[in-house]
Amino acid sequence: MNCRKRKGFHSLKKLKEFMGKTGTLDLVLIAVGAFFVWFNWQMLDIFRASGSIPETYACAVVAATIGECGICGWIRTNKDRKREHQWELEEKQAEKEAGLKERKEAENE
Repeated sequence: MNCRKRKGFHSLKKLKEFMGKTGTLDLVLIAVGAFFVWFNWQMLDIFRASGSIPETYACAVVAATIGECGICGWIRTNKDRKREHQWELEEKQAEKEAGLKERKEAENE
C-alpha cells in the first residue's frame, strides 16, 4: 500500500512539473481538445438515443472551438513576430556597438 501512495505522489509531482513547463496557450489547446472529445461523445450518445443530433448546436460548437484554436494560433504568431523583431533590434544594436568600438580602436592607433 505504501508503494501505491508513492507512485501516486510521483505521478502528481510529474504532473506539476509538466504544468509548470507548459504555457498558457498549450493548456488552453489541451482543454479545447478535451472538450471537443467530450462533446463528440455526447453527440454520439444523443444520436444513439434519438437517431439524430441537434445540427445547428453541433455546428456552432465546432465553429467556436475552431475559432478558439485560430485565436490561439494568432496570439502565438504575434508573440513569435514580436520576439523576432526584438532579436533583430538587439542584433542591430550589437553591430552598432561593435562598429563604434572598432572606430575607437582605429582612432587610438
